[in-house]
This record gives sequence, structure tokens and C-alpha cells, in this order.
Amino acid sequence: MDKKQDIKLPKISKDLLEALDKLFPENSPNLDWSEKQCFWFGGQRNVIRFLIEQYKRQNETIINKE
Repeated sequence: MDKKQDIKLPKISKDLLEALDKLFPENSPNLDWSEKQCFWFGGQRNVIRFLIEQYKRQNETIINKE
């Protein structure tokens, strides 16, 4: 069983996502980055993508409930 499925996240605001998107923008790895840096920045962005997906799911549920 995937325990992450059981965790209910608090409401995610659009303002929070927009701020995080500016702080951790989607970008391609730089040739000067080490392998560690590529993984580090990729991991940061992966969290933002996860939150965006959760935000979409939360809002789809709200729309479908009406």
C-alpha cells in the first residue's frame, strides 16, 4: 500500500504556487553544474510539480462537487 495516497494535504493556494514557481523555476541543467546540483535542482522542481498537480486535483474536486 502506498502511504502517500493516504496523506491529505491542506488547501494549496494559487499565490503560494506562483511564488514557489518564481523561486524554483523550470529550467534546463547548466553544463557547469555538477551531477549533485542537477539532482538537487531537479528535486526542488519535482516538489513544485507535485504541488501543482495536487492544486489541480483539489480544484477539480471543488468544481465537480458543485
